[in-house]
Amino acid sequence: DYRHYLHQWTCLPDQNDVIHARKAYELQSDLAYKADLQWLKGLGWVPAGSLEAEKNKKAGEVLSERKYRQHPETLKFTSLPDSMDMVLAKTNALQKNERLYKEAWERDKIHIHSVADTPEMVQSKINLVNISEKLYKSGFEEMKKKGYDLRNDAISVKAARASRDIASDYKYKDAYRKQRGHLIGYRSIQDDPKLVWAMHVAK
Repeated sequence: DYRHYLHQWTCLPDQNDVIHARKAYELQSDLAYKADLQWLKGLGWVPAGSLEAEKNKKAGEVLSERKYRQHPETLKFTSLPDSMDMVLAKTNALQKNERLYKEAWERDKIHIHSVADTPEMVQSKINLVNISEKLYKSGFEEMKKKGYDLRNDAISVKAARASRDIASDYKYKDAYRKQRGHLIGYRSIQDDPKLVWAMHVAK
């Protein structure tokens, strides 16, 4: 009979099975599982000092070219001015100096003057006249200033007129127009030379 209790049983809260059951319920509880997540909601987080941030910082320091290579200015070193490598470097610098290389030539250009009547100078003047474009065109420019005189009986004018007459279509048909009407009204076919020739060809 389930309505009547068989006996009374009391469970103390500090018993091992009760504590174990309570721990098991807490582990299986979804509310207790998400309690930390609910507490973290809305809170800000700074990644500085985190494991990933520190790892990336160390990796950057390892891969840094500036920290990997030591700059020569940080080394305490004094070079002797009379050492072999310094003397060699100074000598090479003097040999590669373009100003010192051209200094003697620039000085000689000012003080040395050539004679004007030497063959080289005369030849250079003649070459200058030959290659001068201004002197090459001077005659043509003077002729243009004087003007241009073309007579009517010049050969070029006559040749142009003859070429115009040859190429003129009016001159070409002038003889045809003159003989038109003169060959009409023959008494017979034998009087017309063109018709006689046409009959001869037709035979």
